[in-house]
Amino acid sequence: MVVAAGLMASTAFAQQPGIQLVVPPNTAEVGEVVTGQLICTNIGEPSTPKMSAPNGVEVRLVSDSPYVSQQTMVINGQSSSKITYTYNLRIVGTKAGNYSIGPISVEADGQTYTAPAVPFRVTKSKAPTGPRGDQFLIVSLDVQPRKLYVTESYTATLTIGIRAVVLNGREYEINMLRQVLDLSASEISIFGGGQATQSEQWLQDSSGARHKYEFYRVTRRMTAEKSGTIKVGPIFLKADYPTAVRRGFFGRAEISRTRPETARADAVDVTVLDPPLDSRPADFNGAIGRYSMTASVKPDRVELGQPVTLTLTIKGSPLESVAGPALAKNAELTSRFDFTQDELVGDIEGGAKVFRRAIFPRQAGEQTVPAISWSYFDTKREKYITLESKPIDIVVDPPSQSADGLTPLEMPKQKRDATKLTVVSGGISPNYVDVNAVLADQSAALATPAAATALVMPPFLCLGISFWWRRRLRLSRDAGFARARRAAAKAHAGIRRALAQPDAVTQLSEMALALSAFVSDRFDMAQATPTASECAEVMQQRGIDEPTAGAVTDLLQRCEALRYAPSTADSLSPQEAAEHMRSWIKALDRGAR
Repeated sequence: MVVAAGLMASTAFAQQPGIQLVVPPNTAEVGEVVTGQLICTNIGEPSTPKMSAPNGVEVRLVSDSPYVSQQTMVINGQSSSKITYTYNLRIVGTKAGNYSIGPISVEADGQTYTAPAVPFRVTKSKAPTGPRGDQFLIVSLDVQPRKLYVTESYTATLTIGIRAVVLNGREYEINMLRQVLDLSASEISIFGGGQATQSEQWLQDSSGARHKYEFYRVTRRMTAEKSGTIKVGPIFLKADYPTAVRRGFFGRAEISRTRPETARADAVDVTVLDPPLDSRPADFNGAIGRYSMTASVKPDRVELGQPVTLTLTIKGSPLESVAGPALAKNAELTSRFDFTQDELVGDIEGGAKVFRRAIFPRQAGEQTVPAISWSYFDTKREKYITLESKPIDIVVDPPSQSADGLTPLEMPKQKRDATKLTVVSGGISPNYVDVNAVLADQSAALATPAAATALVMPPFLCLGISFWWRRRLRLSRDAGFARARRAAAKAHAGIRRALAQPDAVTQLSEMALALSAFVSDRFDMAQATPTASECAEVMQQRGIDEPTAGAVTDLLQRCEALRYAPSTADSLSPQEAAEHMRSWIKALDRGAR
């Protein structure tokens, strides 16, 4: 909130309550981003705006939270104030035509306020003609592959070319991305915050003249999480291309006059398929890619009643979402061994996913761990493949029993008879060689601190081992619990990696991804990187206090806005954001229910 106080001479300061929709400019090319504003003045705290958009125009809020400003004036000892709530709108025309944006309404203090519609014109983008050397701004979009299966990855590459600024035969050193490209009016799809590689290239125009261009390339690798059509793009770029340059105070070139240049690349459709239903094996559990599997047991010789560890190792790609074989459905294994029938939870170790399960032999003698089958869909051959491990022989010895461990009822009759007590005379004492030994004090005493420690430590040691084992067992059986316990460490590592990035936009974008991924992991959400609104919803459901949840949501929304307006990063300090995130992670980890 910005508060300004002072003496003002105009009585027009105290405005009447109302709202206004401002859309400058009201003309844009197809794909061009226009930032509009809904300004609410002196109406109280407004609700989320309700709006509709015509077919051919996309309108959405940049943030659910408005920017709040308050001004106060004092005239002749009397004060009056004006409080303004401003919502920023992102407007993009998808089809040429004449439209109306609005009306838009909000509710405040029990009243409804409506801003009338404003005209908005969308014009066709100019299609480039002739060789690329005729253009001042070049853009291309490439996506490979364009057909894949769920869980597979695709690579999208955005290439931007800007002609070097040459005026009166002199080339000027100008930062093309920061000083020339207008990112606030550009739509760059999934490439916001990506790290660009730079190169130079000479292109020839239609008259035969050669021009130097600076090319920037951004590559993103994405995973297809569900079937359907993924649309990458479209891309729209707007540049304020310099037509005049002057020497600044420090001798550096400053742009004094520009002209608009635009370029557009159509969206690319990526088709994502599910594996076919026909011929799907019964043990298929969603693995898609190319894999190999091995099985081992340790130890290969045990006593009856003791477990052996069955280890299944799956190599291939991708591994993150791979589930292990359904051991409970293996009839041979369940008939020969006892084991918990929960779903296997694996760990990625050295480029493989490893699943472990303790199994208890049911009978003594030579036993066999039967073959374990596991199926996946091979995307190269486009068919299901069933892998099967080799049977493993083990030896199960009978349980060992010593005489020291036998109770009197378990002892053979001959031994019970052999231990009868023979009375010589006069009670028990004649059976002892040393009569004084019978009279001696045979009670145990904690004579030394060492002896006391020796007696006290085993119970605490057993308690500690029991706690460790129960925790380890839960981590292996409960995927959600394991995911939640590792969430904080994963998030802190993500923040450290983000701060190592070279620019503030990338730092803030990657820190926001780490924070949203923490919320997903901590609360076991299906989405790997949920949006700010999805994070807000789950935090409310899990009883997180409103100040913490609101602060987390607000920062995520501001970082999401960087994708469309990277210049707003100037108002955010990555180091300060990182400190806030660390404290929120701690609060969320403790405050969740």
